[in-house]
Amino acid sequence: MALLATSNQQLATNSAIWFLFALVYVGMALGRLPGLGLDRAGVAVLGAIGMIAVRAISLPAAAHAIDYETILLLFSLMLFSAQLRAAGFYETVGEALTHQTARPKRLLAGMMGTSALLSALLANDIVCLAFTPVLCAALLKARRNPIPYLIALAISSNIGSAATLIGNPQNMYIGVVGRLPFAHFAAVMIPVTIVALLLAWTIIMMTWRGQFWDGVDPAISPLRQPPQLPPFDRRMVFKTLAILLILVIAFLYLPAAGRVIAALAGGGLLLISRRKDSARLYQSVDWNLLLLFVGLFVVNGTMKQSGFLDQLISHLRRQGVDLHRLPTLSTVTTLLSNVVSNVPAVLLLQPSIPRADRGAWYVLAMSSTWAGNLTLVGSIANLIVAEQAQKLGVKLDLGSYCKAGIPITLITVAMGTVWIIWILRS
Repeated sequence: MALLATSNQQLATNSAIWFLFALVYVGMALGRLPGLGLDRAGVAVLGAIGMIAVRAISLPAAAHAIDYETILLLFSLMLFSAQLRAAGFYETVGEALTHQTARPKRLLAGMMGTSALLSALLANDIVCLAFTPVLCAALLKARRNPIPYLIALAISSNIGSAATLIGNPQNMYIGVVGRLPFAHFAAVMIPVTIVALLLAWTIIMMTWRGQFWDGVDPAISPLRQPPQLPPFDRRMVFKTLAILLILVIAFLYLPAAGRVIAALAGGGLLLISRRKDSARLYQSVDWNLLLLFVGLFVVNGTMKQSGFLDQLISHLRRQGVDLHRLPTLSTVTTLLSNVVSNVPAVLLLQPSIPRADRGAWYVLAMSSTWAGNLTLVGSIANLIVAEQAQKLGVKLDLGSYCKAGIPITLITVAMGTVWIIWILRS
């Protein structure tokens, strides 16, 4: 009788695990849970609480499932982006670029190159958040259609962020878990990132060719109230960029664990070097993203501990979906990233990758990042551009975005996969 009760209890727990897992990833796909005021981070945290509440995972095991190295690295690098934003760095750079509105092709190239470069070293979400209002205001003042430039901003920030292990959250996580060398990853990814950026520029130019030769439209009205730029603090920007440069140089020589400590030290230097209230700096940290990681670490940790993730991967392999084959991994990652978003996709696929398979880690990083260019909802950076533009009366719709996003994604992901296979296995 006791054995039957234990068996029934285990069955109930297993059912609860699968239900919560499905609930969380449905929430990741929809961006929320219908009827509830929860975003993706809230859904992930709710799922983690549920796993603990049904005793699917103990509190010590849940704490152990959280990769604190990733959380600390993310937090530390967010401080750099927050500091530069508070100092008016992004807006000042954006304003300098928009002086080229009379030369649209040069503006497009300069904006995409700058966005990609900054996104490789800092958070691409912050780059898009700061650049969008400045870009919209300048283009509307020059009576040019801002849509192709906004699409280029989102796409180039995603492309550029794949060049390093600190360009976006999923790359930071992959770098820590896979113990990947910073310098080698950059050496492999920078050349293909440059080519991808050139391809994206070409496709955007071809898609909206009329906008870059005779793009002035007298019907377009400038903004009545252009966005107010924060004051530029030259001293703060110089100190932040100097510390960031030292940090990046250190990353070239440090192992993954050492990079986390160095980033924390750099963040500490920023905090003690500030002349303003540090509370304003904390407000610019993306706490939602950190909570999303924590929640998904616990949910996926429960699935791994129970053996269900291994069962799921084995089932896929029996169906002919072998994630150890890099083209298959790239395809699955691209599709899954557009269903549940790239961070949840990476956390879900990570257990299937052998620690020593560097090529698989590189493909996972590249494809999960560039997959974000497929549709308007493919990445947070895209949504930030659309939301910021909407506030200024510029509507970036799904159809316009997909004209460039779909071909750019299909070409660059395929090219990136072939490049990684060739460069690492030749």
